[in-house]
Amino acid sequence: MNRVVVVTGASGGVGRAVARAFADAGDDVALLARGQSGLDGAAKDVGNRGQRALVVPTDTADWSQVHHAAARVEDELGPIEVWVNVAFTSVFGRFVDIDPEQYRRVTEVSYLGYVHGTRAALEYMLPRDRGAIVQVGSTLAYRGIPLQTAYCGGQARHSGFQRVASL
Repeated sequence: MNRVVVVTGASGGVGRAVARAFADAGDDVALLARGQSGLDGAAKDVGNRGQRALVVPTDTADWSQVHHAAARVEDELGPIEVWVNVAFTSVFGRFVDIDPEQYRRVTEVSYLGYVHGTRAALEYMLPRDRGAIVQVGSTLAYRGIPLQTAYCGGQARHSGFQRVASL
């Protein structure tokens, strides 16, 4: 039986590569992200590998959307066995040129998105006493770089998630 894997940030970059890798391994993949065209492309990638893909447009910064997405995955694909938090956003610019609302958005996606994903996954995994949650981070959590203050700060905030649960 195929595992059911959820990947946030699945519309592009590392998230989309992760979705393809799980599909290559024979897993069905739920794809969560905001970008519909990227999600459609990722679903095609998974389907071309012979696996089921479920596209769930989701803003990971919004708890209710993530909670609803997890319920939909459980209903349509089956029990979630692996949840991979990859979603992030960033703003390129000098610190003084980035407004507070942009910092808020980066923090909500890059930190609270991981909180929301982890909570949603645990809601289903804990009663079954099984599952895995993977937190994809960046070395920029440990070393800031110019023009990336918002992203580096968001990464540092979730670096504490190194090992949340092992079920």
